Amino acid sequence: MKIVIIGGTGLIGSQLVNQLRQTAHEVIAASPSSGVNTLTGEGVKEVLVNADVVIDVSNSPSFEATAVMNFFKTSNGNLLEAAKEAG
Repeated sequence: MKIVIIGGTGLIGSQLVNQLRQTAHEVIAASPSSGVNTLTGEGVKEVLVNADVVIDVSNSPSFEATAVMNFFKTSNGNLLEAAKEAG
């Protein structure tokens, strides 16, 4: 099973990736540093190809209310669109 962790290099994501890598599954830690940016959409479609599970533990880089809302609306929209395309 291919499991993609959005935010997979962050505090929670990295721990989740480490736990899941102890299983027999393929685990992908997706983050801007790995070329996957849900805010811009960069690399999202590509990383979801043949994914069975997507777990989003990403977080906004800002704590300002408007910026946080924009981050999650845009990121989730890009992620949902790519997931639909990937099937």
